[in-house]
Amino acid sequence: MNFTVILPLLAAVVSFLFTLMVLDQFLHKHKTYQVVWTIGLFMFSAAAFAQFLGTANGWQSDTNYYRLWYICGAMGTSSFLGMGTVFLIARRKLAVTTLAVLVIAFVTAATLVFTAQVDVSALPTVSTQEVTGAGFPGYVRVLTPFFNIFGAGFLAFGAAQSAWVFWRKRIKLYRVVSNCFIFAGAMAASAAGTIERFHLANGADAFSLATLLGVTLIFIGFLISIEVFNEFRVPFTSITLKERKAAPEVAGLVPTSQVRS
Repeated sequence: MNFTVILPLLAAVVSFLFTLMVLDQFLHKHKTYQVVWTIGLFMFSAAAFAQFLGTANGWQSDTNYYRLWYICGAMGTSSFLGMGTVFLIARRKLAVTTLAVLVIAFVTAATLVFTAQVDVSALPTVSTQEVTGAGFPGYVRVLTPFFNIFGAGFLAFGAAQSAWVFWRKRIKLYRVVSNCFIFAGAMAASAAGTIERFHLANGADAFSLATLLGVTLIFIGFLISIEVFNEFRVPFTSITLKERKAAPEVAGLVPTSQVRS
């Protein structure tokens, strides 16, 4: 198994572990943004695993790998991660309305992705060849930037805004570090999409590295935040591996006054 095949598999493993941990947090704390993040992270896992299967078995052997990679990776991941941040920084009524619009748009996009004719000749023929959205018709590809700009924009904005607030107040500097990691991860994930769309690097390794780096940095940022993970458990059990003293504020990536459920 070569490096090009291993990278998306590693990304799938890291993101799936991340997904389980955030889902476990939701089951204990019941915050809306946690379940929305869980959806986004699960889509990241699915996209990375689809990329692994497509790279290992050949993209032209089964177009379902390609369709799953595109809808989950190019459209779903960033939009739902960003949507989770909207629940943190916006009023709940506005956040719920935005989520409803996002779900309708995503279901519509998914329908188009899974019914569109895939140009198999545009798919990679060797594992080292970069996979792009070129296999889909233009009416499908034109939707992608809207999902990415919305998702990556809010994820990055929420992290940057929170880091600036705590840095300016000189309190809880670990939250500055946490949000800097999340911001960097959002930028790395966006870079992966830019690399794919505009062919800024040769081969599949640059895209896969940017993707793996993005989810790893976001994961580290979440782990640093005591408010997000005030204790580490074996997921879906009561076995606590380590407990950290939680700060007085409500859990989240932004100041208490702005946190929504």
